[in-house]
Amino acid sequence: MAWIREIEYLRGFSALAVIAVHISMNFTLIPAVNLLALLNVFVYIAAHFAVPVFIFISGWVLAARYSGEYSGPVYYRRRARAVLPPYLLFTALYLLVPVEGAIRFAGVPALDAVASALFLGTAAYHLWFFAVIIQLYVLYPLIVRGYDVFDRAGAALFLLLALLFFQVLWNVGAHAIGAFAGAEWYTVLIRLFPSHLFYFVLGIHVARYTDRFRSVLRSLSPTRVIAAAGAGALLVGGMWAATVLLSGGFSGATLGVFCVYRILEPLYYVPVIVALVLAAWRLEAGSILSAASRSFGEHSFGIYLIHPFAIAAGASLWFSLTGFSWADWLTYPVIFAAAVLVSYAVVRVLSGVPYAGWLVGESRVRRGPG
Repeated sequence: MAWIREIEYLRGFSALAVIAVHISMNFTLIPAVNLLALLNVFVYIAAHFAVPVFIFISGWVLAARYSGEYSGPVYYRRRARAVLPPYLLFTALYLLVPVEGAIRFAGVPALDAVASALFLGTAAYHLWFFAVIIQLYVLYPLIVRGYDVFDRAGAALFLLLALLFFQVLWNVGAHAIGAFAGAEWYTVLIRLFPSHLFYFVLGIHVARYTDRFRSVLRSLSPTRVIAAAGAGALLVGGMWAATVLLSGGFSGATLGVFCVYRILEPLYYVPVIVALVLAAWRLEAGSILSAASRSFGEHSFGIYLIHPFAIAAGASLWFSLTGFSWADWLTYPVIFAAAVLVSYAVVRVLSGVPYAGWLVGESRVRRGPG
């Protein structure tokens, strides 16, 4: 078994960012466009690197584990076992017990809601990720063969640049079609695999050239990498904060703002990936923080699945005990800390239950036949 030592840390960073996104998005419940609202707009946008990093990790892990000759049926059986049971279980749970706003029992859902939830991941605000990753899992054998054709021709970097350009066009087009043909078109198009294909193939490329990737990163100045990632965060987050400030709300953004954001976001996410790998190396030096970070990353899959319950329950309890709301400054750090700790604790306990091993992330990979 070969260990990709950066993976657990990257997963942990991404899980923290996901929780930050889903807490900061409550800026829409702040009555006025004030400093608190603008700060949370910034966090909401800047932390959106989470899903691209998760998809990058998926490409890296799959290409490291399934390269050369491997059994297709075994691959599909393992992927289905890893993702379908938790996706179906939590889709059912979130349909029955919605977590947007207060937790409540919604009753038996209509058939059209079930169909939408299964195919588009609409049962809860975070399950759309599964709609994308399942497609990438299904298509991985074809994607990796296509990558290998370019790689053997010495054109892997050309392929990555072409995919970056194609992905940007796809996502910009999704916004444009949604604006003119109806929002339901955007909902579908942004959940199709081309919307994140570049990050997945980037992970495959890093798996093929892991030693070279690490060597190049060691030659980079950490200060410059952090500066590049920070500048990207200021650019995309500041752009959206300015839009909300000038238009009086998130809904006031024009099609042009969405399109510019889609063009800029991968130019921000790539330096973030590099910065997170450098941070992982720093943590790996060994400390209590290192062990805690790795453990959090190992349980990130389960944390991703259940954290909306922790956010909704924590917010309800906090509001009832204090009388505060999403318009109060203290709410955000308190709910974030509670969601992180409760989600981790619950998943840590459940991961020891028989048949609940899928709650632990897959970071140790086998090279060679699956």
